[in-house]
Amino acid sequence: MSDKKQYLRFSLIRRVEHWLNVTAFTLLALTGLSQKFGTSALAVAIIRTLGGVERIRIVHRVSAVTLALVVIFHVGAAVYHLYVKAGRPTMLPTIQDILNGWQAIKYNLGFSDERPLQDFYTFEEKVEYWALVWGMVIMGITGFFLWNPITAARILPGQFIPAAKAAHGNEALLAVLAIVLWHFYHVLIRHFNTSMYTGYMSLEEMEQEHPLALQDNWKAPEASDLQFQKRRKRFWIGYSLVALVTLLGIWWFVTSEATAYAAVEPIPDLRGIELYNTPQPTPLPTPLPTPEKVRVLGTTWDDGVGEFLSNRCGDCHSSADSPGGLDLTSYNGAVRGGNSGPAVVPYGPGVSLIMVWPEFDWHLVKFSPGERTAIWTWIQNGAPEQ
Repeated sequence: MSDKKQYLRFSLIRRVEHWLNVTAFTLLALTGLSQKFGTSALAVAIIRTLGGVERIRIVHRVSAVTLALVVIFHVGAAVYHLYVKAGRPTMLPTIQDILNGWQAIKYNLGFSDERPLQDFYTFEEKVEYWALVWGMVIMGITGFFLWNPITAARILPGQFIPAAKAAHGNEALLAVLAIVLWHFYHVLIRHFNTSMYTGYMSLEEMEQEHPLALQDNWKAPEASDLQFQKRRKRFWIGYSLVALVTLLGIWWFVTSEATAYAAVEPIPDLRGIELYNTPQPTPLPTPLPTPEKVRVLGTTWDDGVGEFLSNRCGDCHSSADSPGGLDLTSYNGAVRGGNSGPAVVPYGPGVSLIMVWPEFDWHLVKFSPGERTAIWTWIQNGAPEQ
């Protein structure tokens, strides 16, 4: 009889939220790690299957936005449960969770015959949930740095961007390992939990996994309750405003800056191209061209870098009234930058516009490889003035 009795564990909306989370997380992991380990055979196969680097970047960012929307909904649902319904904060860690963890270790090692008595959420589930929250914070902050590097460099030094890249990739790898080793074990191997599919657990499963939840006498307030109605009205007003501000923040996150560099187009298949002239073998080996040596421009602005930039760029950028509002005849003008941002970001040559703009075909001034290397090295060393 007890085997047939069912206990509602997750409502339909909770299950939809979970599977949206699963879908977004899987796509993020697939497209993100394939870029992190882009030289491996498996990553190359994934990138080709999904249509190339630019395509997986789009999928990665759409999945990130989807996950952000799920977070907004989840926070609202949690506040609604705690404030409007006056429910218990069942996901908050407690001292009892630490004791349950210790009891589980003793039980698994055979030093105790009793399993820990756990509530609606076990300590294993709480550990995973708060690890997910922590991961969301890390991935959100570092993702902003990688999505908007120029904007980020205006707030913090340029070296934060490569640091964010390392943190973003390593946190992603840690999250995938946590899902595979921790989550899959607890919900698929140790005990095949179908409640996220059906929404229900049998009474026998509840007695074994969540016995304390069966002793919870909390009931949702009636819709006719006056205090409930007042709390619900205040919630919807406050949550609507917060959600609107958050959505505007996501929109700014997504649209405030274009990607600094586009991915290199794949090399075309040359097998179908007909040659106009039959290639002739070279009778003698031709010597390789000697690479240009790095130009010596000095190690500081005052001992040569400033003079070089003034001579090469000063015709167009000699004052704040110059095109783009950029002055490259003074150190302060180069660091301050113009309408598009700082031309020189100390320690951040990859996001310094002085390294970016000359690469475009329409830009009048081009740096030679040696000049570019010298300027890059100067910025990498902190772009010292003196």
